[in-house]
Amino acid sequence: MSVFLKELKCYVFLFLLQPFTAEDAKSKEMKYEYEEKTVPLSKIDLRDTTCRLGISIDADSVVESIEAVGLINPPVLAGKGGSMYRIVCGFRRVKACQILGWPTIPARVLPGVVPLPDLLKLAILDNRAHRCLNVIEQARGIHKLTAYIHPGNEIEVLAPLLGFPPNKKVFTKISTLVELPDEIQAGILDETISFEVAVDLCKFTCMDAISFFDLFKKLKLSRNKQREIIALVGEIAVREGIWPAEILQCQQVSDIMENPDLNRNEKGSKLRAYLKQRRFPELARAEETFRESLKELKLGSHLHLTPPPYFEGDTYSLRMTFKSLEDFNRCRRDLEAISKKAAFRKILTDF
Repeated sequence: MSVFLKELKCYVFLFLLQPFTAEDAKSKEMKYEYEEKTVPLSKIDLRDTTCRLGISIDADSVVESIEAVGLINPPVLAGKGGSMYRIVCGFRRVKACQILGWPTIPARVLPGVVPLPDLLKLAILDNRAHRCLNVIEQARGIHKLTAYIHPGNEIEVLAPLLGFPPNKKVFTKISTLVELPDEIQAGILDETISFEVAVDLCKFTCMDAISFFDLFKKLKLSRNKQREIIALVGEIAVREGIWPAEILQCQQVSDIMENPDLNRNEKGSKLRAYLKQRRFPELARAEETFRESLKELKLGSHLHLTPPPYFEGDTYSLRMTFKSLEDFNRCRRDLEAISKKAAFRKILTDF
C-alpha cells in the first residue's frame, strides 16, 4: 500500500472521530420538519441524480430485505416543481421498491423549497452516518458543492464534510477523478486500477484513458507496472505525435494480447518490452547486443556481468558466487578463460 493511501486511511479514521457521527448527522436532520407522505413512484424522478454520490444504484442487496420486512427507513424526498419529487436520500430503497412493483412508497418529504447545497449536505451526512465515503463519492461531492463555496475555502469546508485530509495535494487528486468515465471510476472501487493510476489517467482524453483501462483489465498488472506502461505510452505518443490509444491498438500490441500461447504474465512482460524498445530504440538494440554477447561467453550460473546503467559510462560490474575454495578457484580459471575470448573484448569496446 502506498504512503499516500496509508495517510489517507489514517486521516479518514481521524475525521470519523470528529463531529460527523451518526448521532450528529441525525441532529442535523432534525432542523428539517419532514412531512410523512405516501408518494406514487411515478411522481419520483428516478433520472434526477442531483443528490446521488455513487456511480450507479445497486438495489439488489436491499430488495430481499424490503420484500421481507417492508420499508423500515423511508427515503427523503424534495419537491422539484409541479407534482414531481427528487430523491435526496435513499436511491437504493426507491429503486428496490420499483423493482418489487410497488405503486406507492412511504417517504419523508421536505416541505417548501430547500436550497440545493443543503440537500447535498443532507445526502452526504446521511451516507456518513453509517459508513465512510469512498474516493469516488468524495470526488463527486467536491464537484457538486464547489460552485456554492467561496473560492479558496473549498478544502476548509469540504474536507471535514466529505472525510478527506485537509491537504491541497490530496484535494486536487481526489477532485480530478470525477473527470474519468464512469467505468474507470468503477474500476477504482473494484481495485482494477489503483487510486494513483487513476490520477495518472486523468491527464489523458476519455478515449485514451479507456484504452489504458481496457488493457489493465485484461492484464491485471501491479500498480507500478501499470504506471510504467502509462509513462512509456505517453512519452511515445509525444515523440511520434500520435494519440496513446493508437499505440495501445497497434498491430504489435494486438498480436501480443491475442496470442493464445501466452499467459497473462507473459503478455504483460512482452508488452512492456515492446514499449521500451519503441520508446528507447538505441537502448533496446544495445541490450539485445549485450545479451547475445553474454550467450557467447557462457558465463554459467556462478558469474554475473552487469553493464553500466543505460550503457552510459564504461564501468562494468562482475559478481561471482562460490561455496568453497574449490569453487573460488574454478571461478578464477573461468575468468581467465573469459578474458581471452573475442566476445568479452567486443563487449568492452562496443559499449
